[in-house]
Amino acid sequence: METKNILIVDDQAAQRILLRKMFTGSDFKVFAAANGDEAMEILKKNQIEIVITDWLMPEMDGLKLTEKIRLEIKVQPIIIVLTAVNSRDAKNKALFAGADDYVAKPVFKDRLLQIINNAVIKKQSKPIRHKKWKVITKPKMDFYAVGIATSTGGPQTLIRFFKELGVIKNAAFLIVQHGPAWMLESFVDSLQKVTKMPVLLGEENLEVVPGIVYIAPGKKHMVVGEEPVAINLLDTEPINFVKPAADPLFKSMAYIFGSKSIALVFTGMGSDGSFGAGYIKASDGKVFVEDPKTAILANMPALVSKLNLADKVISISEMPRILKQALLK
Repeated sequence: METKNILIVDDQAAQRILLRKMFTGSDFKVFAAANGDEAMEILKKNQIEIVITDWLMPEMDGLKLTEKIRLEIKVQPIIIVLTAVNSRDAKNKALFAGADDYVAKPVFKDRLLQIINNAVIKKQSKPIRHKKWKVITKPKMDFYAVGIATSTGGPQTLIRFFKELGVIKNAAFLIVQHGPAWMLESFVDSLQKVTKMPVLLGEENLEVVPGIVYIAPGKKHMVVGEEPVAINLLDTEPINFVKPAADPLFKSMAYIFGSKSIALVFTGMGSDGSFGAGYIKASDGKVFVEDPKTAILANMPALVSKLNLADKVISISEMPRILKQALLK
């Protein structure tokens, strides 16, 4: 692995030294900061690939620093939050702020390096390229399926999107948000607070009907099956280094819903969604991606756009209006 710049942010000097020692002899060049302001200065002057920040710091804590990085730094780093607070609520707050992962103290070297390695591989993953997408012919459905793919920065983006969207009666919404099972279970309640449409965690054989939002559970891929049209959960290998992944969902939507399938690709790291978007396009469905320039992390929408699969590239604020127009056709 080529040398990468890593930034350690912690107000405790002893903790900075301990973390720095973990990377001795590795392929990382280590920077260190004692607070959020110092960290931002380093980030603005150097291309940092990975940020490891403590949560509990005076003035600017790790979550505020994460949010500031996501807003102000052009080349986005992987962000890992460290904290002694090991609770589900704390984990949710870290991931909702835009962190890629969360590690409870005490921090063990092998575990931290594994998390970093997995995140780097995911960020560098490339879309599967095919010479030709297979066009699929399907029976006509009387409602739409809207699939949404998102990763880092997804929770706040989804909340913003559904808060503005209102109630849609002629489409079912199927969401793949990358994350652990506990986070996805909690996110069902968080999303339900901003929409009047029912929000459900995907379950095997759960019927897919319009006017309902389905969130893929952790550790399984969520797809749409036929006869009846219902959710199927696949306990197969990770795809694009993630599980759940959006690609199998999009492919199944293309097969079942055809031209009434719509793929939305929001903020996220990696390439998930690009392969499945090709099947949506081949079946005469629509693909809308969040504008990479305004997305918290540009990778996922940018790759779909680069492959010329996006019908529209639009800001998240415009996405509800554009989607509603598409659902009228």
